[in-house]
Amino acid sequence: MRDARTNYVVVGSFVLLMLAVLVVTVALLTGRTGAADIFYTELPHVGGIKFGSKVTYEGFVVGTVEDIEPRRADGRTAFRLKLAVRQGWPVPEGSIARVTAPGILAAVVVDIKGGAGNALLVPGATIPGGPAANIFAVMNEMSGQVARLNQEGLLPLMATLNQQVAMLGTMLERQAPDLLANLLSISSDLAAKAPRITADVQKMTGTLATQVVNDQNAARVGESLKNVADLTAGLQDSRRKLDGIITAIDANKGNVDQSLKDLRHTLQAVARTIDSVTYNLEGTSRNVHEFSRQIRDNPGVLIGGTKGSGDGPGRR
Repeated sequence: MRDARTNYVVVGSFVLLMLAVLVVTVALLTGRTGAADIFYTELPHVGGIKFGSKVTYEGFVVGTVEDIEPRRADGRTAFRLKLAVRQGWPVPEGSIARVTAPGILAAVVVDIKGGAGNALLVPGATIPGGPAANIFAVMNEMSGQVARLNQEGLLPLMATLNQQVAMLGTMLERQAPDLLANLLSISSDLAAKAPRITADVQKMTGTLATQVVNDQNAARVGESLKNVADLTAGLQDSRRKLDGIITAIDANKGNVDQSLKDLRHTLQAVARTIDSVTYNLEGTSRNVHEFSRQIRDNPGVLIGGTKGSGDGPGRR
């Protein structure tokens, strides 16, 4: 009887121990081994993520996914994930959560890439979501883009090419005989005129060689170039002289300014006395006119100084 009870106790203890080991193993596999802090993140795609999926921080398991809630906004659906992270685990500001796969055959996880901020996110904060970082997500996105390109670009392009080729085939079918006939006509005409064209080209080449490109014209061209060079040298010399004149003017600028001031003073003095000078010139002009009139009337005035009878008695 005592042996049976001992067996029951041993078996029961073994079962309890195995249950404890199972619970610890499940907890270790799920990443939940104690109290946890809750964080949230929003991701556009959650392929392979479900309740209980692992949450890693830079590849190290720190928690699990507690809940997934779809949200509709701006015509798109995003998924809000509730992340249970090991209590007290530091998550700095600037961290990004994204879906990734540790290996090709490994299950996908939500990985938190640590940020560069010094401050830590408090529990309940939202970690910004980033694009998926596994090859299958990239391939799925690429396949979608290729399918869109095929539907929106390649198929319409092929249809347009087929239509243009069909139109070109129809045009060639209709106009090919005329085109071939014109081509044959042009070929025969060219064949008939080719000797004359060749002769004209040879004649023109000979004319150029004998009349245009000859020693005399080459000498004339050389002389013209020499004259241009001499003209350039003369212009350069004139420019140097003009620069010297300008330099001299700049050097004597004070004297020139003083001369201009003196000339201005002289002109002002002349302007003040011009009226009296004009008056005296006018009187002198009248006297000369009177004198010339007397000489015309009585030339003897120049000799004897006697006035004519018409001017009154007496002598000068």
